[in-house]
Amino acid sequence: MTNPQLTELDDELDVMDWIRANMRWVGIGAAVVVVVGGGWWVYTQSKLRKEQNAAQALFLAKQSVQAGNLVLAQSDLSKLVSRYSGTSAGSEGAMLLAQIDYDQNKFQEGITVLENAAKGAPAPMEVQLRGLIGDGYLSLKNAPSAAKEYERAADMTTFVLEKATQKAKAARAYAIAGDTAKARQIWKNLAVDEKNPSVAAEAKVRLGELTAKVAKAG
Repeated sequence: MTNPQLTELDDELDVMDWIRANMRWVGIGAAVVVVVGGGWWVYTQSKLRKEQNAAQALFLAKQSVQAGNLVLAQSDLSKLVSRYSGTSAGSEGAMLLAQIDYDQNKFQEGITVLENAAKGAPAPMEVQLRGLIGDGYLSLKNAPSAAKEYERAADMTTFVLEKATQKAKAARAYAIAGDTAKARQIWKNLAVDEKNPSVAAEAKVRLGELTAKVAKAG
């Protein structure tokens, strides 16, 4: 009968023999682990510093906005957006910069800022960016493009209320564009959304309006 203790001892000896025979590869493997771990630490620290620096730059830019110095604010925000793209603060800075453009009726310029920022923005921020792009297109009287951006924003978010809100904006935009079929379909889905009673209530009203409009036209 085999002695369990001897078997375990033999297994340990086999492992030690393997390590001695492959000492070089064991050393290389350990070195790789250290390098990868060190590289990851450097990356995370660098990313953290970038976020912190971006937040500080955003704070200074906001001070310029609050002071009413739009020329300086635009300069600060442009530098922030260029230097810290991909960060949360950089994305927020892009929204502020675009809003300044919108306030001056420079809607296409604002849309361009937002589109560039959306390419590398954190997912939650891209939802807001897409929503603002939709607002810009709506101001340009390009309702179909606005509706598509609102729908993109709705598809990206995981928040129930935000999704319903963006869907409702898309339905309104489709109605403005004259695409009542798409508007009706969205409102039908929202009308039975029990998680968002206020949006559901509006959806029922909009459906009634669309039905009355179709009946009148007929």
